Amino acid sequence: MTSRRRFTEEQKIAILDQAMKKGITAVLREHSLSYSVFARWKQQLIKEEPSNQSYSKTRSELKHLNEENIRLKKIIANLALELNKKEEELKRMNSKR
Repeated sequence: MTSRRRFTEEQKIAILDQAMKKGITAVLREHSLSYSVFARWKQQLIKEEPSNQSYSKTRSELKHLNEENIRLKKIIANLALELNKKEEELKRMNSKR
């Protein structure tokens, strides 16, 4: 019977990071771990946002981007109007000559 291995929290996190970079299967094989152990570590150590918080954050970001988009469109419209006025002035000045 083999003795049970103990991993520190830092070792577990390092193995999880390796798995994300190299691939889960390869890292599990390298460390002789089962997927269920990997999944349990991932659940315990990597705190993921609940989906409703993620959804609300995404909606908030989308609202902010839409407001910024509207603001930028207004700026572009104003600049286009100013440019159009200046072009008309130049035409009038050139036609008077």
